[in-house]
Amino acid sequence: MTIGLIGAGIWGKNIIRELSNLAVDIKIFDPHPEAKKDYPHFFVDSLDDLHTADGIVLASPSVTHRSILEQIVPWGIPVFIEKPLVTSLEDAIALKKFEDYPLFMMHIWRYHSGVQLLGQLAHNKELGDITALYTHRCNWTSPRTDTDSIWNLAPHDLTIALEILGYIPAPRSAVIEWHGTNARGMTALLGHSPFVQIEVSNRFADKRREIRLHGTKGIAILADEKVDYIEIFYGDQSSYPTPSNSEKRFFDTTPPLRKELEAFLGYLRGGSPPISTFQEGITTIEVLTALYTLGATTC
Repeated sequence: MTIGLIGAGIWGKNIIRELSNLAVDIKIFDPHPEAKKDYPHFFVDSLDDLHTADGIVLASPSVTHRSILEQIVPWGIPVFIEKPLVTSLEDAIALKKFEDYPLFMMHIWRYHSGVQLLGQLAHNKELGDITALYTHRCNWTSPRTDTDSIWNLAPHDLTIALEILGYIPAPRSAVIEWHGTNARGMTALLGHSPFVQIEVSNRFADKRREIRLHGTKGIAILADEKVDYIEIFYGDQSSYPTPSNSEKRFFDTTPPLRKELEAFLGYLRGGSPPISTFQEGITTIEVLTALYTLGATTC
């Protein structure tokens, strides 16, 4: 099996590593000469050289996604697209013409075993009725230059909500930290019962990746992406001030990137399609655009 990879930047290198471990042939296209030096035997000269691949992974800068998809989608080859799908609602609307093609989104946190476990807790009512979901995704600056921290970070939190709750709630409010015309962070509120509160920022010196699921009978916390457990605290509104009934529930730590690439390869071999549809990518852009509108006048 041959996989074409478009984009061999910081994240693309991680994809190359996992695809190599999964024992598939790789063909890489990246227009930047410096990207070729680490993988000279994998590189092809043009995008058209990928048209014979069994599947394509699109990991180029998001601002290039629309133009690349308009070139490769007519080939009919399944494409796995890194988030965000695009960086404007205009581009998302333009790509709706491809809804019937085999296109899928790489929403990596939907493959994180800890997030999937939180989803199980939400659906089996172990925490009672779910009242709130909180996500924090903060760090210092970003290596990405094609988009800002909201477009880069918030798609993760929206699709985490989708995985845990089964849907992305409607946006209610957003406060954006503007540095001139540049958005550096956002606190947003979506839905009512349960509600989702997300915080994203590239102005935190310490890296934060916390997810909290609150219910009427307890709360569950995934402290960050590197731990191998969620911590559950049981109690309701009548509980003592100091929580006393708690447990750690462990989960499989297979890297989510490996799991989502395995899902794509499995689909190419005749299995079920990956979790995240192309429509999910469009919906995420629509919600992000709504949040930008809500936060457009905040400071």
